[in-house]
Amino acid sequence: MRILRGCSRIGQVFAAGLGIAALVSAVSWAAGGARSSAPALAAKPASPSASTCDGPPFHEFDFWVGTWQVYDLDTHRLVAFDRVEKREAGCVLEEHLHFLSNLYRRPGVVRRLAGISISRFDGEQWLQMWADNQWGAIALRGVATAPGELTFETIIPSRGRDVRLVYERLADGDVRMQQYIAPKGSGQWVRYGNLLYRRNR
Repeated sequence: MRILRGCSRIGQVFAAGLGIAALVSAVSWAAGGARSSAPALAAKPASPSASTCDGPPFHEFDFWVGTWQVYDLDTHRLVAFDRVEKREAGCVLEEHLHFLSNLYRRPGVVRRLAGISISRFDGEQWLQMWADNQWGAIALRGVATAPGELTFETIIPSRGRDVRLVYERLADGDVRMQQYIAPKGSGQWVRYGNLLYRRNR
Protein backbone atom coordinates (compact mmCIF):
# COMPACT_ATOMS: atom_id res chain seq x y z
CA MET A 1 0.00 0.00 0.00
CA ARG A 2 2.84 2.33 0.89
CA ILE A 3 4.47 1.67 -2.48
CA LEU A 4 1.20 2.32 -4.32
CA ARG A 5 0.69 5.60 -2.47
CA GLY A 6 4.26 6.61 -3.42
CA CYS A 7 3.64 5.79 -7.05
CA SER A 8 0.40 7.74 -6.92
CA ARG A 9 2.18 10.79 -5.50
CA ILE A 10 4.88 10.59 -8.18
CA GLY A 11 2.16 10.37 -10.83
CA GLN A 12 0.46 13.48 -9.41
CA VAL A 13 3.73 15.39 -9.45
CA PHE A 14 4.46 14.20 -12.97
CA ALA A 15 1.00 15.20 -14.14
CA ALA A 16 1.34 18.57 -12.49
CA GLY A 17 4.69 19.01 -14.26
CA LEU A 18 3.14 18.14 -17.56
CA GLY A 19 0.38 20.64 -16.87
CA ILE A 20 2.87 23.43 -16.13
CA ALA A 21 4.91 22.53 -19.19
CA ALA A 22 1.79 22.55 -21.30
CA LEU A 23 0.77 25.92 -19.84
CA VAL A 24 4.20 27.43 -20.52
CA SER A 25 4.14 26.00 -24.03
CA ALA A 26 0.68 27.40 -24.66
CA VAL A 27 1.67 30.85 -23.41
CA SER A 28 4.81 30.80 -25.52
CA TRP A 29 2.85 29.71 -28.59
CA ALA A 30 0.26 32.43 -28.02
CA ALA A 31 2.94 35.06 -27.62
CA GLY A 32 4.72 33.84 -30.72
CA GLY A 33 1.51 33.78 -32.67
CA ALA A 34 0.69 37.29 -31.57
CA ARG A 35 4.12 38.48 -32.65
CA SER A 36 3.84 36.89 -36.05
CA SER A 37 0.42 38.35 -36.82
CA ALA A 38 0.67 41.81 -35.18
CA PRO A 39 2.46 44.67 -36.95
CA ALA A 40 5.92 45.54 -35.69
CA LEU A 41 5.77 48.20 -32.99
CA ALA A 42 9.45 49.17 -33.08
CA ALA A 43 10.18 52.07 -35.45
CA LYS A 44 12.53 51.31 -38.28
CA PRO A 45 15.82 53.18 -38.01
CA ALA A 46 15.92 56.17 -40.32
CA SER A 47 18.20 55.64 -43.27
CA PRO A 48 21.18 57.97 -42.88
CA SER A 49 21.49 60.84 -45.32
CA ALA A 50 24.42 60.65 -47.69
CA SER A 51 25.45 64.13 -46.54
CA THR A 52 24.33 66.98 -44.34
CA CYS A 53 24.97 69.29 -47.30
CA ASP A 54 22.35 68.07 -49.77
CA GLY A 55 20.09 71.12 -50.25
CA PRO A 56 20.28 73.39 -53.31
CA PRO A 57 22.24 76.21 -51.59
CA PHE A 58 25.09 73.80 -50.88
CA HIS A 59 25.49 73.24 -54.64
CA GLU A 60 25.56 76.91 -55.69
CA PHE A 61 29.35 76.81 -56.01
CA ASP A 62 29.64 73.41 -57.70
CA PHE A 63 30.42 75.10 -61.02
CA TRP A 64 33.86 75.98 -59.64
CA VAL A 65 34.78 72.37 -58.90
CA GLY A 66 37.37 71.01 -61.32
CA THR A 67 40.97 71.19 -62.54
CA TRP A 68 41.64 74.49 -64.27
CA GLN A 69 44.01 76.47 -66.43
CA VAL A 70 43.79 80.09 -65.30
CA TYR A 71 44.22 82.91 -67.83
CA ASP A 72 44.66 86.63 -67.32
CA LEU A 73 41.91 88.09 -69.53
CA ASP A 74 43.77 91.38 -69.87
CA THR A 75 46.79 89.69 -71.51
CA HIS A 76 45.18 86.35 -72.57
CA ARG A 77 48.16 84.55 -71.07
CA LEU A 78 48.13 81.37 -69.00
CA VAL A 79 49.12 82.48 -65.50
CA ALA A 80 48.19 79.65 -63.10
CA PHE A 81 46.83 76.19 -62.47
CA ASP A 82 44.03 75.70 -59.97
CA ARG A 83 42.36 72.59 -58.55
CA VAL A 84 39.04 72.78 -56.67
CA GLU A 85 37.65 69.64 -55.04
CA LYS A 86 34.66 68.77 -52.87
CA ARG A 87 35.65 67.28 -49.52
CA GLU A 88 34.02 66.03 -46.33
CA ALA A 89 30.92 64.40 -47.85
CA GLY A 90 30.53 67.27 -50.30
CA CYS A 91 30.33 69.98 -47.62
CA VAL A 92 33.69 71.68 -48.22
CA LEU A 93 35.31 73.11 -51.37
CA GLU A 94 39.09 72.94 -51.18
CA GLU A 95 41.22 74.98 -53.61
CA HIS A 96 44.93 74.65 -54.45
CA LEU A 97 46.21 77.49 -56.66
CA HIS A 98 49.75 77.73 -58.13
CA PHE A 99 50.88 80.62 -60.31
CA LEU A 100 53.20 80.12 -63.27
CA SER A 101 53.78 83.84 -63.72
CA ASN A 102 54.80 86.72 -61.50
CA LEU A 103 51.24 88.04 -61.37
CA TYR A 104 50.49 88.92 -57.71
CA ARG A 105 54.06 88.07 -56.73
CA ARG A 106 55.13 90.13 -53.75
CA PRO A 107 58.35 92.16 -54.26
CA GLY A 108 61.35 90.47 -52.68
CA VAL A 109 59.68 87.05 -52.44
CA VAL A 110 61.61 84.30 -54.22
CA ARG A 111 58.65 82.02 -54.96
CA ARG A 112 55.63 82.78 -57.10
CA LEU A 113 52.20 83.05 -55.53
CA ALA A 114 50.65 79.81 -54.30
CA GLY A 115 47.81 79.36 -51.87
CA ILE A 116 44.81 77.40 -50.70
CA SER A 117 41.24 78.24 -49.84
CA ILE A 118 38.40 76.52 -48.02
CA SER A 119 34.78 77.42 -48.84
CA ARG A 120 31.58 76.23 -47.20
CA PHE A 121 27.91 77.21 -47.06
CA ASP A 122 27.05 77.48 -43.36
CA GLY A 123 23.26 77.40 -43.75
CA GLU A 124 22.90 81.17 -44.29
CA GLN A 125 25.84 82.29 -46.40
CA TRP A 126 29.10 81.14 -47.91
CA LEU A 127 32.34 81.52 -45.99
CA GLN A 128 35.77 81.40 -47.61
CA MET A 129 39.22 81.42 -46.01
CA TRP A 130 42.25 82.09 -48.20
CA ALA A 131 45.92 81.70 -47.16
CA ASP A 132 49.03 82.00 -49.33
CA ASN A 133 52.82 82.23 -49.33
CA GLN A 134 52.94 85.96 -50.21
CA TRP A 135 50.42 88.22 -48.58
CA GLY A 136 48.94 86.29 -45.65
CA ALA A 137 45.30 85.29 -45.23
CA ILE A 138 41.84 86.79 -45.69
CA ALA A 139 38.36 85.66 -44.69
CA LEU A 140 35.34 86.42 -46.86
CA ARG A 141 31.60 85.90 -46.77
CA GLY A 142 29.60 85.29 -49.92
CA VAL A 143 26.12 85.04 -51.38
CA ALA A 144 24.63 83.96 -54.69
CA THR A 145 23.94 87.23 -56.51
CA ALA A 146 22.50 85.53 -59.64
CA PRO A 147 22.14 81.98 -60.97
CA GLY A 148 25.69 80.74 -61.51
CA GLU A 149 27.23 83.76 -59.77
CA LEU A 150 28.64 84.18 -56.26
CA THR A 151 30.05 87.38 -54.76
CA PHE A 152 32.42 87.35 -51.79
CA GLU A 153 33.60 90.29 -49.70
CA THR A 154 36.12 90.42 -46.90
CA ILE A 155 34.73 90.11 -43.39
CA ILE A 156 37.50 92.37 -42.08
CA PRO A 157 39.76 94.59 -44.21
CA SER A 158 43.01 93.14 -45.53
CA ARG A 159 45.97 95.54 -45.30
CA GLY A 160 43.61 98.52 -45.06
CA ARG A 161 41.56 97.42 -48.06
CA ASP A 162 38.29 95.65 -48.68
CA VAL A 163 38.37 92.82 -51.22
CA ARG A 164 35.54 91.58 -53.44
CA LEU A 165 35.63 88.42 -55.57
CA VAL A 166 32.94 87.69 -58.16
CA TYR A 167 32.75 84.13 -59.56
CA GLU A 168 30.61 83.72 -62.68
CA ARG A 169 29.81 80.50 -64.55
CA LEU A 170 29.91 81.14 -68.31
CA ALA A 171 27.71 79.46 -70.91
CA ASP A 172 30.51 77.17 -72.12
CA GLY A 173 31.33 75.94 -68.59
CA ASP A 174 34.31 78.24 -68.08
CA VAL A 175 34.41 80.42 -64.96
CA ARG A 176 35.28 84.09 -64.78
CA MET A 177 36.62 85.53 -61.53
CA GLN A 178 36.82 89.30 -61.16
CA GLN A 179 38.77 90.77 -58.26
CA TYR A 180 38.12 94.22 -56.79
CA ILE A 181 39.66 96.29 -54.04
CA ALA A 182 38.48 99.43 -52.22
CA PRO A 183 39.94 101.54 -49.43
CA LYS A 184 38.59 100.22 -46.15
CA GLY A 185 34.90 101.06 -45.73
CA SER A 186 34.79 103.36 -48.80
CA GLY A 187 32.77 101.19 -51.18
CA GLN A 188 34.82 102.63 -54.07
CA TRP A 189 35.59 99.41 -55.88
CA VAL A 190 38.35 99.18 -58.49
CA ARG A 191 38.95 96.01 -60.46
CA TYR A 192 42.51 94.71 -60.22
CA GLY A 193 42.13 91.16 -61.51
CA ASN A 194 40.18 89.57 -64.36
CA LEU A 195 40.77 85.81 -64.57
CA LEU A 196 39.30 83.12 -66.79
CA TYR A 197 39.17 79.50 -65.63
CA ARG A 198 39.26 76.92 -68.44
CA ARG A 199 38.94 73.24 -67.67
CA ASN A 200 42.21 71.35 -67.96
CA ARG A 201 41.09 68.75 -70.52
